[in-house]
Amino acid sequence: MDTPESVAQAFAAAINAEDLTALRSLMADDHIFVDARGNKFADADKMLLGWQHFFHAYPDYRIAISHTLVRENLVALFGQATGKWRVNDLILAETWSVSAGWLAEIEAGKVKTWRVFCDTSWATPPQ
Repeated sequence: MDTPESVAQAFAAAINAEDLTALRSLMADDHIFVDARGNKFADADKMLLGWQHFFHAYPDYRIAISHTLVRENLVALFGQATGKWRVNDLILAETWSVSAGWLAEIEAGKVKTWRVFCDTSWATPPQ
């Protein structure tokens, strides 16, 4: 049986691989994504479109986890997020990096909720 930590780690690995099929297989049908600004997005199938858009807008997005805390079905992950920007369909050479945290609520071996915590000033590309 998968542990909450292994499910959360697999979800992060699927993000790093930009693997939409794996992401969907790890999401509960009623999955909720909460971004760093507090915006909530519900429904696993709709969230796949969100991930597809995000991967396009921020190429080479990666999560590097340095610490993990587990309490029952909650998994807190801490580390860095990095990526690039796509502007007018051109990928900029610069890379952004931000300290980040993620909180995963695992239910029946699936990610019920994935919440992101970070400063979002990186989201605006350089001029």
